[in-house]
Amino acid sequence: MYSSIHRVKIVYMMKKLYRVLVLGVLLVPAAYADECPSCLECPGASGIEAAISASGISEEELLARLVYAETASTGFPHDPVMYEAISWGVMNRVRLGGASPSMQKAFGKGIHGVVFQKGQFNPALSQGSPFSREFLCPGDPRKWEKAQVAARKAMEGEGNPFISTEWEKRHGLSLVVNFYYPSSVQAQEPYAPWENSTALRFVEEVRIGDSVVPPERVRFYRLSRPPGDVTDIRGVR
Repeated sequence: MYSSIHRVKIVYMMKKLYRVLVLGVLLVPAAYADECPSCLECPGASGIEAAISASGISEEELLARLVYAETASTGFPHDPVMYEAISWGVMNRVRLGGASPSMQKAFGKGIHGVVFQKGQFNPALSQGSPFSREFLCPGDPRKWEKAQVAARKAMEGEGNPFISTEWEKRHGLSLVVNFYYPSSVQAQEPYAPWENSTALRFVEEVRIGDSVVPPERVRFYRLSRPPGDVTDIRGVR
């Protein structure tokens, strides 16, 4: 016969197994429980955005969750530079949208609007994507720390590595707002669908600190022309 302690352990393990198999909840080791964010539930067809809205998480956590999942989808989740590169790419959209009505219409308003703009960030936000689970339930504390650090740095905005043209330096805004993950399991082609678009130019070298982001990991694109409706940028930081 099992002792009461053994019975408790068996019940506990059965509950854990149920959560994994039925609820699809990724379990975090107890030692790391305080280092990863809480898992968010996405019941039925209500959608991931509804789960985020109901959770009340901060914009910093929202950005970190996106960066965590998007980096996982690139195939290079152990490279800290990837987290920072993607964080800057997202915040470039946020800031450019804050200064340009046309860019805000294209990319969304604020971090929440940019993250959930229709048709964007499918690796992390499409419920049919395997990486949406990474967004809802980040489970690796080391990778989560990288995502948090990168998100916080990009939100602070100092030393944006994508500001290099004269226009960008003058306005304090980057026009690098498109990016593509050619090595992702979800990538259908080695080049982005907009590769030959005259509206965008491929950025041949992206340097973050002492590291160069290999284009086979992330391909970045700069708008060929700045938006003509850029207004006061003092409030977009």
